[in-house]
Amino acid sequence: MKALQSKEWRLAMSPVPLLFLALSGLVLIPNYPYYVTFFYTTLGIFLMMQSARENRDLYYMALLPITKREMVKAHFSLVLTIEAMQVLVCLPFMLLRASYGEVKNAVGIEANVAFLGFSLVLLGLFNRIFFPMHYKNAYDLGKPFVISSITLALGMVILETLQHVLPYLKDVCDSYEAADQLRQLPVLLGGLLVFALLTCRSFSISVRRFENADL
Repeated sequence: MKALQSKEWRLAMSPVPLLFLALSGLVLIPNYPYYVTFFYTTLGIFLMMQSARENRDLYYMALLPITKREMVKAHFSLVLTIEAMQVLVCLPFMLLRASYGEVKNAVGIEANVAFLGFSLVLLGLFNRIFFPMHYKNAYDLGKPFVISSITLALGMVILETLQHVLPYLKDVCDSYEAADQLRQLPVLLGGLLVFALLTCRSFSISVRRFENADL
């Protein structure tokens, strides 16, 4: 598996997702929908997989002495690494944004602990929708990305709306105060749990569909 992961980084990986990591700097903008940062993460993954498809990566892997499950696992490993890198790269920008936290974000949630938790939920939704649709034949990318993007957009709208309506989200989750960010930890842990559950479910469905696909 280690050799397969190395192959993913050497042959399937493209510069686009790595370049999009720099868009974490969007959280420095005072009035901006910060969830868009993670939409660019999904766009980078889509473009990476599109590049791999056009370079016949699937057919190359089909010639290797590996199972279809291992092929899916290798792709998921690369994608999860990219998503984890996006979260980590966001952290220093979030700390810098908090240094002028008195300038409030009139558009939506602040770049804080709760923001990361809800962003993990959005990434989990993307994984749950995009990959099972893609692995029906391991070729289609456009339709899965459009549907998952629409779902993400709706999720962002719902989260931003609730942030203006629900007292806990409005008073606690929209704050840079240290005490409030401690109270946001359940959102982060809950978001991580939802992300893990959705991604695991996505992997199991993707494997099952890919194993039934006729290459």
